Order: sequence, then structure tokens, then C-alpha cells
Amino acid sequence: MICPALLVLASLAGAAPAPASAPETVRFSVTEGSVQNFFYRRGGVAAHLLAGSGDAPRLIVAFPADNSGIGVWFEKGARPVRLDVLGALKPVERRDGMRGVTARLSASGEMRTRGVVLGSVRTLRDYVYTGAVPPEISSSAVQGPPLVVRRTTLDGKHHLELRVEGLNGARVALDARGSISFTAASPSAPLAFLATALTDAAPLDPLPLGELLKTTKRGRDVDALAFLSYREKFLAGSWRFLTYFGRDTLLSVRLLLPVLRPEAVEAGLGAVLDRLSPDGEVAHEEDIGDYAALRRARAGQKEGDLDKPFYDYKMIDGDFLLAPVLASYLLDTPEGRGRAARFLARRTPSGLTYAAALELNLARVRRLASPYAAAPSTATLVALKPGEIVGDWRDSGDGLGGGRIPFDVNAALVPAALEAGERLETAPPLGPHPGAAADFERLARAWANSADRFQVEIAAPEAWTRLREYAREQGLDMPAGAAPEAAVRFHGLALDAQGRPIPVLNTDEGFVLLFTNPEPPALDQIAANLTAPFPRGLASPVGFPAADPAYLSEAAVRAKFSRAAYHGTVVWSWQQALLAAGLARQLERKELPPATKAALGRAQTALWGAIKATEELRHSELWSWKPVQGRMVAQPFGQGGGDADESNAAQLWSTVYLAVTPPAP
Repeated sequence: MICPALLVLASLAGAAPAPASAPETVRFSVTEGSVQNFFYRRGGVAAHLLAGSGDAPRLIVAFPADNSGIGVWFEKGARPVRLDVLGALKPVERRDGMRGVTARLSASGEMRTRGVVLGSVRTLRDYVYTGAVPPEISSSAVQGPPLVVRRTTLDGKHHLELRVEGLNGARVALDARGSISFTAASPSAPLAFLATALTDAAPLDPLPLGELLKTTKRGRDVDALAFLSYREKFLAGSWRFLTYFGRDTLLSVRLLLPVLRPEAVEAGLGAVLDRLSPDGEVAHEEDIGDYAALRRARAGQKEGDLDKPFYDYKMIDGDFLLAPVLASYLLDTPEGRGRAARFLARRTPSGLTYAAALELNLARVRRLASPYAAAPSTATLVALKPGEIVGDWRDSGDGLGGGRIPFDVNAALVPAALEAGERLETAPPLGPHPGAAADFERLARAWANSADRFQVEIAAPEAWTRLREYAREQGLDMPAGAAPEAAVRFHGLALDAQGRPIPVLNTDEGFVLLFTNPEPPALDQIAANLTAPFPRGLASPVGFPAADPAYLSEAAVRAKFSRAAYHGTVVWSWQQALLAAGLARQLERKELPPATKAALGRAQTALWGAIKATEELRHSELWSWKPVQGRMVAQPFGQGGGDADESNAAQLWSTVYLAVTPPAP
């Protein structure tokens, strides 16, 4: 809400759009269910506008600059309202440094705001969950036309502004409660208005397509990747994660490596190295701009660099991803080998060379892997940090089902980091360091069979009982021949506090396939579970769910992995790409027996069939499904009743299909 007592005068001086300075334009739109998304990037202007229809419409504009944005949420009315964007976004660059986009919109009925938030995207995200605006985030409003809402960021350096003006006689005005009402000129007249969102935060420097990709084709994946790629960093996704995320950057760079130009690879890897902790930890996320200032103000800081970033180091998976991804680029690609010495000579903001920063990370990997190598047991595997309930990509409260020791980290990423450490320390440009290389080789041998700690085995009769109960709960028909003929075996997604595997079938075998070289029996087990129809296995008509809880015996625990849960029985686009890339890598191994290769080929066929069947949703962060006459039907995530969150329309690691492609027929 906006307080009427804060009304001030506004001026339209300098509001005329100015021509953008850069010739390259990225412009695309995405409609998913009731949500329309419009993206624009040209020169110093970059913005994502979202218009959501329904019982409680909303309008959001997110800027990559400082991860900032403006959100307008409307009250629930007597009937749903359709909110439409009319035409394309237009850029605005004012002489006072404010820049952004303007859009024409129409609404099918009258609307009244319940919340207007100008600030960090993190603050907007928090408002979605809590419905509350931090008391430090105050805006001032001007009665129009046009109606103007303004705010100065907490550090006093930057400004955000929303301008709204009725069209065709429509009225946009503040009421006595400080809400904004949108009213048509008459009951028969359309309700149309103009909305302009602006910021003067310093823009990021876009990576032009010529430095981003080896391909010259355009399409939604290319446009989404371009919108999220800058010399300073890659952004994880829009609108909700419009800044640096270490894990997302590393996995995306690894999967996109065949098509990325070296300038882009080094922008992504450099951003990770620049944010390492003094102990070699990979930063998961950054709080920057107004959100960093909010945190510092709440801690009592009054002056100085209030917007100095905070880095989040609670995740454990990124620490073990850095070395394998760097090794893949610096040692396995001709561009990386040719540029490795120069890249490692670059310096972090703290003054360390990238080579020295990488050594810090490698030392951390060795230190964390040593306890298990010295005394292998579930107690010495790599666990979540004390006091944390998240630590890998399944970073929602119930993503690991209460587990403390993630499968993906211990079965794939630690072994991969050890193998990469040996390679990096063996020869230039980082080595040769024979002692370190030998130590990594010793540790890698000790970790070779760590996946066995996560093995789940359920006798066929008990497995069939659980499968039928789960199918009944979900309203699904069991496919013919679904009854297991032998014991069901798979790797649980984590170990609980007592070291017991949590029996949830999952897609994290993709990490094993992409980063390690399992023995044939392990590959046969993976292939069988990827090929079997859901819920016996992961193959379904809507894709491969990230978690299949059918084998959990407790109904209350199964419910934590619902199709409304962020890491539940939902399909993550990048996880399917990870599986696809991993299967392709394993099928290139010449030493595998024909029967194992045939099983992997069947899994590959099933996976690509599911990917193609959901092509329209593939670009999204994730999607869900609903049962219709006993069958699974895909639907967007975040638009169903009770969904824990929503899916981003542009997600960095959902663009990896530019490099992850189906096998030749």
C-alpha cells in the first residue's frame, strides 16, 4: 500500500524515450497458462515484464541491474480478471539516468492494488511468500495523471519509479486507503492503461551473441540465454533469480560447453572464482543492491557501502562442481587449453590469481574428502552444514526428505572433484604438483564405491503393494506389466541422520552419468529405473519426475514430494538435460558390454520421447501435472492451487538444449 500522506508533485520532464546505444536487440515473449512474459534487452535497457491473470492479477517488472524490480499485486475480485499486454515492450531512457520499459495493458475488469513494492527482486520474492512489505521500504506516490510511485534505495544511490496512466478515458487513481484503483470510463468501455517501470541502477554489460555462442541461429533458448548472460556474471533465471547463482552457473557452463564461445565460458567461470570464500567455498547466491543495504541497515550499519554484496556459502555441492567444470574447459577443449594460462593469471577482486583461488578450492575438496578415505562409513560422508536443511540443488525445505547426506554430492560430485583435482595438479597450467596429484588419486580410489551407501532394495511383493497404494492416492492407473518381477533396486536421494537411505527414486543419477564412469551393473540399474514407467520407474508422458516417492511407506512423508512441491513429483527441464548428456557420455564408452549399451540406449530413447512430448514446457524452469482419467497431463508449475512456488519463464540451465541434442536417428 502507498500512504496518501506521502503524495508529492511529479514532473514529466525528460520522459521521452531516447535511442538505445547498442545495435543488438533481444526481444521475446513467453505465455505459460495465465502468465504472459515479455523480455527486452538493448544497450543499457534490460527488463522482464510479467502480467498474470486470474483471481488476483499481478504486474511485475524485473531488472538485471542490481537484481531490482517493481511489483504490483491486485486484490481478489468478484470474478477473475484477464490482464493482457498489448503489443511489444518499448524501451525508455531518460536524460536523468532512469531507464526501463513501457507497456500498454488491458484488463477485463476493475482492479485495486493490495501491494506495490519497489526494491530488490529478493524483496518482491519475499512479498509473494509473506504478503508483507519491510517497513524500511517506503515509497512516495503522486496522484496523476500519470500516477507516479517513486522510491530511493536505502543506500541513497539509486531510484525506482512506476508510472501508470489510464487510456481511452480509463482512470488510475489513489484511494483513501493508499491503494491504486483501475476503472474503465464506462461499463461498456475497455479498461486499458500504460505502465512504465524505470531504474537508474548501473546496467550490466551484455555478452553480445557474437561472444556468447558459436551458433548464429536465433530462437527462444538463444534469446533466453542472451537475456541472462553478461560479462560480469550469468543470471540464474527470471524473474525470481535474476542474479548470480554459483551452482546454476557451473552446471549451465558444463552442459553448454560445446556451443559456448570461450569469452562466455570464462565470464561464467570467472564470476564463480571471483566470489570464492577465503576457504575456497563456492558462493551459492549473492545479495546485492537494495537487499544488501536492507540487511546492513537491519544490522545497524548507517553509513558506508550499504550495498556491498553478501555471499551465501551454505550450499555444499558447488564446492565439488568447480574443479570438474574447470577441468572440462581448461583440459578437454582446444579453446580452453590455448587460453588456460592467461585465464588462470587473471585476478579476483581480492587480488588472488585465478590459479591461487582454484588451489584454495582444491585444498577444500581434499580436506572434506579425507575423513571418508581414512575411515569409510556413512558417518564420514559429506553432509549438510550444521544447522542447515539444504545443501544441494534440492534446496527447498523438504527437497531431501529430511536427509542430511545428499546422493548427488557423495556419489558423483566428490568423486568427480577428486578426479579433476588429480588431472589439474598433474600438468600445466596449474601443475605439475606431484604430491597433490598423488593425494587426489589416493582419495579418488577410496571414494570409488561411495554410491553403494545409498542403495535401496525392496522385495517385489512389498514394492508392488506400495506402488498400488501410491497410484490410488494420485488417481493414476497402473500400466500393464508394472508389477515388479524381482526386487526393486535404486539409489535413494539422501541418507537420513542415522545413515539410512531415503527410498525416493530420483533423477540425480544424471550427475553420476555425466561426471563419473560407473561399472556396468550400476549402469544397468540406472537404465532399468529410467526405462520403467512411472511410478515403478521415472518414465512418464509428462517427463521424468525429479522425485518419485512411491516406495516410501509413510503417507505423510510421501506427501512432502507432491506434484505441488518445488522438488517433488515435478519435472525439471535441466535435470532431463543432465540425464540426456550423461547417457550420451556413457554410450561413448567403448569398454562397456553390448547388453549395457543396449539398456542405456533404451533409456535414452524413453527420455528423449518424454522431452519431445513436452516441448512447449521444456524452456521453463520446471512443470507439474494433474491426473486426468487415470493418466498424467502436464501443466505449468505455480499456477495450480497449492503449488509451493512458481516456475521462471527464462531459466539459465533450461537453455542447455542448445548443446544437449537428441541422438542421430
